[in-house]
Amino acid sequence: MTEPSDTPDWIEMVRADDPRDVVHRAVACLAQGGLVGLPTETSYGIAASALLPLAVERLRAIHPGAWGKPLSLFIRGPVELPDWVPEAGETARKLASRVWPGPVTLILSGGVQRGLATRLPPEVRALVAPSDSIALRCCRDPLVREIQRLLPGPLVLDELQRGTATTALALGEIPGLNMMLDDGPTDLGGMSTVVEVNADRCSIVRTGVVSARKITQMAGKIVLFICTGNTCRSPMAEAICKAMIAQRVGCKLEAVEDNGYVIVSAGVSAMQGMPAASHAVEVVKSRGGSLQHHASRPASPELVRQADFIIAMTSEHLDALYDQIPDVSDRVRLLDPSGGDLDDPIGTDRENYQRTARIIEGHLKHLLDELGL
Repeated sequence: MTEPSDTPDWIEMVRADDPRDVVHRAVACLAQGGLVGLPTETSYGIAASALLPLAVERLRAIHPGAWGKPLSLFIRGPVELPDWVPEAGETARKLASRVWPGPVTLILSGGVQRGLATRLPPEVRALVAPSDSIALRCCRDPLVREIQRLLPGPLVLDELQRGTATTALALGEIPGLNMMLDDGPTDLGGMSTVVEVNADRCSIVRTGVVSARKITQMAGKIVLFICTGNTCRSPMAEAICKAMIAQRVGCKLEAVEDNGYVIVSAGVSAMQGMPAASHAVEVVKSRGGSLQHHASRPASPELVRQADFIIAMTSEHLDALYDQIPDVSDRVRLLDPSGGDLDDPIGTDRENYQRTARIIEGHLKHLLDELGL
């Protein structure tokens, strides 16, 4: 067991001759029961190995006012969520896949006492998984992730409630700290947003760098429309779909996302930042939608994987998605329920755009009924 130190080994990463050696030293310190100061993307915190009760108890003693509150357990990615929370619901799984790695801590429940928490020492389990809940975070800071890759078992980390420590020096003097990895100011500053998820409802426990509105969006249903250039068909489908949902749920157009529905579009061959076609803007406006601020974007793997429903305009778009991102094939379908393609109106007159909008509207009525939206 590494003994507490009044003079921690303070390492400035920018001056380190071999950052890999620093990582190995930090891993060795943690494995021997030491406490190590680490940066996250939001703030600095103090870490211990979750496999060593004395180290975790020393970590908790640093912040005695937090007794009774679970420490955060840092895991490697959303794929580990079911291992720690076997009965995690759809909302928890969605949030984990969409916000991790990132500055969000999730307090989850559901079979925790049957998950990996049972393999932790009892003294540690009492501090990180009291009752049937656990606070999990997946940090995107590369230094933390490399330490996690080499350390057996997860990290327990206390993001100290002493204000926002965006630099190592801002932590002040920490009793019992063995090592501090000073990697300069954190990328985002602030604190992680803490979200408690119960069944399909989530509530903000602590406001952080990720807004409550963003959490609501990430916990909602994401519908992604796909075409080629993301300037005609898919933006029209996006805007008309938003208008139809607003009418169905009885809210204003700008409040659709606040009601848990995120409607977006992209193109398999799209450039970034192009406006919608002028006829598309006019036709959509006449149907209560808006493309005034539309900016085209490519159908990136990250965007596509986040979507619950991926709606393509043609079979060619389907094939492109299957080829590029085959793991989402179970969520991809054509807009036309009969399997037909929607022709591209680009370069044609306003009347053809009107016709295209009517076809989209008709297909969306069936789609929204089928999806329960």
